[in-house]
Amino acid sequence: MKKITIIGSILLIITSCNNQDNNTVQPDNTDKKIAVRAVRAEQVEYIPSIKLSGTAFADKEANLGSALPGRVEKVYYPEGTKVRKGELLVSLSGELYTQALVENKAILKDFERVSRLVKKGSITRQDYDHVKARYDASCSKVEMMKKNSEIVAPFSGTIIEYLVNEGENYLFNINLDPGYSVTSGVVRLMKLDPVQVETEINEKDLGKIKTGQKALITFDAVKDTVFEGKISAIKPVLSTLTHTATIKIEINNSTGIIKPGMFAHINIELKPENDVCIPMGAIYRQAGTVNNYVFVIDGNRVRRQQTDRLWTNGDKVGVTGVNQGDIVVTSGKEKLNDGSLVEIKK
Repeated sequence: MKKITIIGSILLIITSCNNQDNNTVQPDNTDKKIAVRAVRAEQVEYIPSIKLSGTAFADKEANLGSALPGRVEKVYYPEGTKVRKGELLVSLSGELYTQALVENKAILKDFERVSRLVKKGSITRQDYDHVKARYDASCSKVEMMKKNSEIVAPFSGTIIEYLVNEGENYLFNINLDPGYSVTSGVVRLMKLDPVQVETEINEKDLGKIKTGQKALITFDAVKDTVFEGKISAIKPVLSTLTHTATIKIEINNSTGIIKPGMFAHINIELKPENDVCIPMGAIYRQAGTVNNYVFVIDGNRVRRQQTDRLWTNGDKVGVTGVNQGDIVVTSGKEKLNDGSLVEIKK
């Protein structure tokens, strides 16, 4: 009986010791300072821009020809020649023009004769009107045939190519070069100063631009040169497929260095903005989400703050959700949680 009492006492003592060990307060590591690096957010002026790609085109272009079939009799200038408005470029076969002239001279004699007779009262006014109408129609025919026997420049420009060579017959000679005029003609004329760069702009950016706005353009074919242009036209309708609008940017080309068909890189500068800026390294993205965050230091603890990127320029990022002067963590943020105790490294 006495042995059982002694054993029970020993068990009671052991249990009591175990309970004391379980109730002992474990050290709390949640307030351990985490070493970080940090910078102060600053407000900067930033000029946002829209970057596009496009193609250079002539300011004007036309495939010049005749409404009537015929033969090219003579070309007066070689390809590449600059010509002025109204200059004769090509002479076409003039058989129909000659025929119209002969008819006109014959009708002119009839018209002069009836003009004298009507003054004397020898013929009726009705007979006179009939002859005059024939004469007027003949004069119009002569003018039309003359126009269809000559090709003159409707504007000052450069002769790009002849679609029909001298001595060849023409009917309706359609040019099939993609991106250029496909109307029938004998000679192609282009106005190359200025040139127009065409591009497509997304509908969400359409409200940010207007005609007359400056644009900076570079070409792959013209190294180390930036051309300044201005938006000359914005198409009033959008494509139903791409939801983009065509815009034209006019560039001076007095040197002729820009050629139609060149690929262009376009930068349209927008109105300057004042935004809070932080280093790229201050932003982290929560795993499995599209949310961006920064850790802002308040006192000696951090506060996790959601943010959105406005723009990126090198290693600098314009952001929302951060105030000017806030101290944000740039290094060591992967060890932090909301409310973590930190120590800023010098």
